Amino acid sequence: MTYTRTFDLLSIEKLLASKKSLLFNKMGSTYEGWSGQKIVSYYFKCTQFVLDENIKSGELVVLMPESANIEWLLLDLAIQAMGGIVVMAHSTIDSDKLETIYSETESRFYFYQNPELFEKHEAVLAGVSAFNIEELNLEKEMTKEQYFDISSKVKKEDTSTIIYTSGTTGTPKGVMLSHFNIMSNVQAVTLLLPIRDKHRILSFLPFSHIFERSSLYYMLALGSQIYFIEKPHNLVDALPKIKPHYFTAVPRILERMYDRVVEEFNSRKWLGKKVFQWASKVADNYKPYRGFNPIKFIQIRFIRLFLLGKFRRRLGGHLEAIMVGAAHLRPEIAKAFYAAGIRVREGYGMTETSPGISFNRFEPGMNRFGTVGLPLPNIELDIRDQDENGSGVIWVKGPNVMQGYYKQEAQTRKVLTEDGWLNTGDVGLLKNGFLKITDRQKDIFKTSSGKYIAPQELEQHFSQSDLIEGLMVIGFQRQFVTALIHPNFSALKSWASQAGIHWTSPQYMVLNIKVKERMKKELEQWNADLPKHKKIKDFYLMHESWTIEKGQLSNTLKPIRKKIQEDYLKEIEEMYE
Repeated sequence: MTYTRTFDLLSIEKLLASKKSLLFNKMGSTYEGWSGQKIVSYYFKCTQFVLDENIKSGELVVLMPESANIEWLLLDLAIQAMGGIVVMAHSTIDSDKLETIYSETESRFYFYQNPELFEKHEAVLAGVSAFNIEELNLEKEMTKEQYFDISSKVKKEDTSTIIYTSGTTGTPKGVMLSHFNIMSNVQAVTLLLPIRDKHRILSFLPFSHIFERSSLYYMLALGSQIYFIEKPHNLVDALPKIKPHYFTAVPRILERMYDRVVEEFNSRKWLGKKVFQWASKVADNYKPYRGFNPIKFIQIRFIRLFLLGKFRRRLGGHLEAIMVGAAHLRPEIAKAFYAAGIRVREGYGMTETSPGISFNRFEPGMNRFGTVGLPLPNIELDIRDQDENGSGVIWVKGPNVMQGYYKQEAQTRKVLTEDGWLNTGDVGLLKNGFLKITDRQKDIFKTSSGKYIAPQELEQHFSQSDLIEGLMVIGFQRQFVTALIHPNFSALKSWASQAGIHWTSPQYMVLNIKVKERMKKELEQWNADLPKHKKIKDFYLMHESWTIEKGQLSNTLKPIRKKIQEDYLKEIEEMYE
């Protein structure tokens, strides 16, 4: 079916005819199923509420959800169906940035769920109509005839949503997306997914982020069963209960799963470690797209059945694939999941493109580990200002490209040409049609010796170490490269136990001479294959990881380099003394 507006995803007549549960909310330790009829009833109550509150066509309405649930999803679509424009603000935003949003949008409304968020921003919200989504007055229900009469006036070219994103710059910009922008992306992506109405899907990422919100739109279009489990930390409990077939995730979640498996095998005796090392090597070298290899096939089947079978059962036993986006995923992790019989498909996009740009497919030969896949069918992609390796700035054009930044024409002109080409700001290359992201254009820097450094490429290289959980390289206008490192304390603790080193707490262990010496040896190992100007010469060990709350990470967990360097200025300067 062809959809042109976001709320068309709720096929009213089809839902009314369905009695089976389609959407599921977490209720304590169980999950409450909503039938098609219940979904339509609640949805029509939301549209009536929007009408009663005099939310006019073209009105901007601020939503501040955390994780998604049925109520947020239906309210989002109800506002759009009545002609309103949903303004998404991340729940982690500080009051100054929220004030910027309200100043720019002049919105009269604020919807929230967590009372702490209202208290946090109470000064900013003075004079604004604020509603807790759990306490909405939903007594009246709009008639089907009235709904279709009002919603028919909404055109596909109308602005559907404004999503405020600061990315890694810290400056809020309101990305304007039309119904057509979003639905063109839904049409393109759903054609590539093997998901059907019989499949169970998990949702736990922030609903304010375009990745999760659009993923839910995809699943509505495909008619699959969606389970809202509230938070990522509920994943361990939810997986064996729900036994999902698919879910979307950011790389950090898969990295934690992978690290736990590695830690478990490393805690075993000598033989267990050796077998796992062999299995990791087999998985890392396996390239299924290069044709059938009977020996490799038998090895992978052995790993899948006897080594990683327990891991697969922990994930529910039915998991077919995980769709990953928002940041770089280490290829060895995707390969390890593949060895366990779970396909990981990495994609690439941005808020400004509604969001999908490229995606690794499910068909044989249409996936490459370490890449973000092939461009979507309705996307034009161009690599400009290429270097000698073919790497350059990624430009895209297509029906999914934003209308512009709200009330920021100068910023819009910086990235969007008159003929519709968008400068993504990312640097990448195409190899056999597959896109590989190498860095952010603005993050590439020169050392004082005039050598260019692409920091993300270096960070991905060193993050392959089992001892490193997070790393950021430093070196702009400096004579050499250094790094801020957050160790993998589980792996480090295991090493310390074997080395006979008394373990206390991370705060003190990062100061331990032997721990520093061990990290130095680890860096030397990973430095070996790098040219001299890219080698890390010194480092500082951090006992705390970066957080969104401290402004050090974006909402997609990407490091905000300027803020981190400000927070660790003293430690950085000491490395160059």
